[in-house]
Amino acid sequence: MNSGNLKGGGPLFASTRATSEMPEYRLGFGDVLEVKFFRNPQFNESLLVRPDGRVSLAKVGELHVAGMTPVELDSVITRTYGEFLLEPEVTVIVREFGGYQIYVLGEVSSPGGYPVQRNMTVLQALASAGGTKNSAKLGNVMVLRRGQGEAIEAKKLDVRRPVRAKRESDIIGNDIYLQPHDIIYVPKTFVASASDFMRQVYSGFLPPLDLYLRAVLFYDL
Repeated sequence: MNSGNLKGGGPLFASTRATSEMPEYRLGFGDVLEVKFFRNPQFNESLLVRPDGRVSLAKVGELHVAGMTPVELDSVITRTYGEFLLEPEVTVIVREFGGYQIYVLGEVSSPGGYPVQRNMTVLQALASAGGTKNSAKLGNVMVLRRGQGEAIEAKKLDVRRPVRAKRESDIIGNDIYLQPHDIIYVPKTFVASASDFMRQVYSGFLPPLDLYLRAVLFYDL
């Protein structure tokens, strides 16, 4: 891991304030897909995304689909089958979701991996982990996410504000939607900034978190 690859938070993190910013679901290992051709039902298939991120389609062969949205895969299949079918109408449906998880670490009652639910937020993930300990610095919760290449995005949240908030906009404005493989870390000491926190990780001050970063963000994708 390279400390030059860290960032301090940006467009990768969608607030719950506006549902239009909610990230689209991206396909991954273990997903079961149904591909339906409305005028050519003989090409209908049910597909399992393999560990290598690929599926096999009749007349087409291997396609790498991991990381695509269902709409993006729909477009690829439509374009590919359009080479020998007249204006194919294709729909891709995710029938079963694979083993996607998020990871909640640090000062929580039950740290570890948890299945990511649709529209899951940081506060919901903390609740899934049994809540935070008295030693938790709730104003310094870090969310780590893989960006382009090997870059790691880090965002610092103050989850005390939703507890004290009087307006709904204050509650949802300080929470974000989660994506598969996100890591939520609740520290027990003050964190000055996302960049300083990541430098601590890369410098080996937080070795358990470093191991999770290597395993989850680099090798599992």
